[in-house]
Amino acid sequence: MQISRLVLGSALASARRSISTQRVTPTLGVSPSSAIITGLSASEPSEKYTFPYVWLRDSCMCPHCVHPSTRQKLHASSDVPLNVRPIPGEDGISLTEEGLRVRWREDSPNTKDIVTHDSIYPTEFLRRRASPSNLKAFNFYQPPVHWTASRIDNTPDLFMPYSDILSSPRALLTAISHLSQYGLLFITGVPNEETSHELCELNKLAELFSEIRETFYGRVWDVRSEVGSKNIAYTDLELGLHMDLLYFQHPPRYQFLHSLRNRSIKGGESFFSDAFSAATTLRRSHPAAFNLLASTPVPFHYINDGHHLHHAHPTMELDPHTPSQIAHINYSPPFQAPLPPSTPSEFYSALKLFSDLVNDPSALFQYTLKEGEAVIFDNRRVLHGRRAFSDAVEPSDGMQEVNANRWLKGCYVEADAILDRGRVLRRRLEKGEI
Repeated sequence: MQISRLVLGSALASARRSISTQRVTPTLGVSPSSAIITGLSASEPSEKYTFPYVWLRDSCMCPHCVHPSTRQKLHASSDVPLNVRPIPGEDGISLTEEGLRVRWREDSPNTKDIVTHDSIYPTEFLRRRASPSNLKAFNFYQPPVHWTASRIDNTPDLFMPYSDILSSPRALLTAISHLSQYGLLFITGVPNEETSHELCELNKLAELFSEIRETFYGRVWDVRSEVGSKNIAYTDLELGLHMDLLYFQHPPRYQFLHSLRNRSIKGGESFFSDAFSAATTLRRSHPAAFNLLASTPVPFHYINDGHHLHHAHPTMELDPHTPSQIAHINYSPPFQAPLPPSTPSEFYSALKLFSDLVNDPSALFQYTLKEGEAVIFDNRRVLHGRRAFSDAVEPSDGMQEVNANRWLKGCYVEADAILDRGRVLRRRLEKGEI
């Protein structure tokens, strides 16, 4: 079995960084309010990193500050005095083989004696927190790789065998890494004999990655053409690019679709588009249009079959901590509610520009799911759609109401459990445990 060059390359690079940083001897400087350490980065040995005393005291990991078994913090950040300082002299702060050692002077309300508190900060602990990029890498946040149809088609891990991710933690890490970066992944060879909600293989596949999120559609659900359907997805009509459940305040992050049947069908191809790529292009070429889409709430609703769901989202949802980054896209024409009459006319033009980009032929990756194949995609980034389809043969009497020749089983999952498993697997890989 081949392991992704991306995952192994990342692990090897991490190992090389670890080896090379051992050759650099950090040096310590101090200011009235901070410790200043040089030499934390092997690639930039002269770079100085500043760690304020109040931050260091708040970040102490000793058993008095972090419970040994629960690993939960035992004080609040607001408990730390702003003027906290190491005791004077060499015993107050120093660099040792263990890392940065600090002996804090702490006031005691019950005695006039000097009370001290000892903290040790391993060098690797400080290195991880020396820059936002180091901390993001440690926490397995991988920047999205934007794609067009030709680019995604040439990624080595777009299709992965189910047997591999079942049997190999390394392969599962490869799958999670690819999905985190590209937002689209296909799994081949997923058993499709069992079709019940309770026993279908989709349960097992989804739970390899995450935890299934139940919605009013159920824990898992069927996608097939039905007479009198309450949802356009359950018809044989063409379904344009969209995202699911945007009428929720918190729409699900990932969607799984497993092909149980694809027999005697004309059409029905699935297609996908990277909305992050289109949004970034729009931001560069038409910044005013992008800003309008990022600031104009669009209402979505589902009022049918005994439900009334409604929520509004901007088309471009920016990261609240880093507005230069796009956190999510919210685009779903079939489920869009009427816009407010006060919506500026420029919004329609801006939305048209975005629609043209995501629907451009070069952006659309089209694929017909074979029986036993599954697709996983980021429902807050990757738009999905389906071509119209029809039977190539006349249906039997038992298939007049439900078309079971094209039959998918679907479910939703969230990102937190996927990232959790990715982080744990990467640590195990770096330690040589898998």
